[in-house]
Amino acid sequence: MLGYPSPAALISSITDVRTQIFADPNQQDYLWQKLTQSGSIQGFEFQVQRQDGSLSWLSQNILIVYDDQGEILYLEGTVQDVTKRKEIETERESLIKELEMRNAELERFTYTVSHDLKSPLITIQGFMGFVEKDALAGNIESLKGDILRINEAASQMYTLLDDLLELSRIGRVVNSPEMISLDSLIQEAVLLVSGQIDARGVQVVVAPNLPTVYGDHRRLLEVVQNLLDNAVKFMGQQPEPKIEIGAEPVDGMILCYVRDNGIGIQPQYHEKVFGLFERLNQSIDGSGIGLALVKRIIEVHNGRIWVESNGENPGTS
Repeated sequence: MLGYPSPAALISSITDVRTQIFADPNQQDYLWQKLTQSGSIQGFEFQVQRQDGSLSWLSQNILIVYDDQGEILYLEGTVQDVTKRKEIETERESLIKELEMRNAELERFTYTVSHDLKSPLITIQGFMGFVEKDALAGNIESLKGDILRINEAASQMYTLLDDLLELSRIGRVVNSPEMISLDSLIQEAVLLVSGQIDARGVQVVVAPNLPTVYGDHRRLLEVVQNLLDNAVKFMGQQPEPKIEIGAEPVDGMILCYVRDNGIGIQPQYHEKVFGLFERLNQSIDGSGIGLALVKRIIEVHNGRIWVESNGENPGTS
């Protein structure tokens, strides 16, 4: 169970049982305390460190055998390796949490479909009445305005439905992974968002000599594009808006960042912003799906994403 070739090898290698076998040294103290209080213990589960450094779970049953004077003669019992069961339990708990998260997303989805889609439909329905009225009256200018409002409402519905469709595809429709130059990927994303960047007068600074990454080019492009778009949207009244993009190695992984000097995000909203249909500022255009889309793409690539901001200028990364 501990991976040693023999009992002698185990005994000769141990100088302190607590620090060399028990993954948590306090567990041995707890085990002995419970055992001496009751005289036996059933199904006590604890983690042990094997000879190769890996961890296993054991379940132990122990009985203290006393002599006539009440002194301990010996201990007897059984030990069972329950590592596989614990792994299955952990996996089950993880699946339950994921299902709970998906159910919460489904509830928000239902709310959005009944609310956000209903709003443009009401607009279309209302202005259809104006179209009929203005057409019968021959009021061409008002008719043009009615049609414009109907088109805007229809575009809003289309954008929301398109975003929902895109979100549903993540993890199912997978493009072939490839080695991607972050330099070229970021240049491509900046070009796609250049209209918003130029309109706001944002300075974009990209760190030199960025590394290459392995993944889905199209999806990772969506990530950078969404983060850039968000950074521009939430610049506020910053007189010298600036976005910095870069990457650096950290603990054998690549840490990529998109950093702005905008209005920032309060700490209590750092997790909420990645939720489906979460919009912290209702006055700014968006479907509330962008960052949820980004998070899902990153997780499909076995990465993670987070926010660093104190909620005040200078901005968010």
